[in-house]
Amino acid sequence: MTKRILLIIAVVIGALTANAQIIENGESNPTWGVRAAFDVNLPGKVHSNVINDAMFRAGTGATIGAVCNIWLGGKFYLEPAVSLFYDTYAYKDLVIAGDEYEESNPSVYKVGFRVPLVVGYSISITDVISIAPFTGPELSYAFAGKIKVDDKDRLDLDDLSLFGKFGNQRRVECGWKIGVAFFSGMWSFNIDGTIGMTNLMTNGTKFRESRGSVSLTRYF
Repeated sequence: MTKRILLIIAVVIGALTANAQIIENGESNPTWGVRAAFDVNLPGKVHSNVINDAMFRAGTGATIGAVCNIWLGGKFYLEPAVSLFYDTYAYKDLVIAGDEYEESNPSVYKVGFRVPLVVGYSISITDVISIAPFTGPELSYAFAGKIKVDDKDRLDLDDLSLFGKFGNQRRVECGWKIGVAFFSGMWSFNIDGTIGMTNLMTNGTKFRESRGSVSLTRYF
């Protein structure tokens, strides 16, 4: 797994630092930009041979980062990006009990970075607007994650990390992104979804996260 992650990162870094000299519509290639996104997190069911249950409720999040649009020739482009994300959602029908105290459906959060690498195909609609379906893999790494409770001392919980013995989640995730971009001048508006492909649980059960996003990009 580590070798695969390093390989993906190396490919993305190589794409980001590519010094292509192609000129597209009078603009230099590659074109850099900044992107902000609003995310809707869609946790899947936790399942195994004996359970198949929706353990989590949907939540929201935000992403901000840098993108690099590289025209490949014709109407195709490659667009790697590096983004910082903040995700939230909550447990469903879970009660953590302690000495004369209990916590129902605690929320969780994750902070990390995502590295999508998509290929798109641009179709001109008018002289100033084009539409581009795109798809590609997205690697995520969560460097922080926590289960949030009101009074962890009274609940006698010594490990509230989402990646510890209670949360049982992995930090590394790979998903597949599918979406459409609307380009106008130096702006783009994207609508996309990411299908989770990695089992995030370490305790023998299976759990994947998916996500829907809307984003706005400003190119320079």
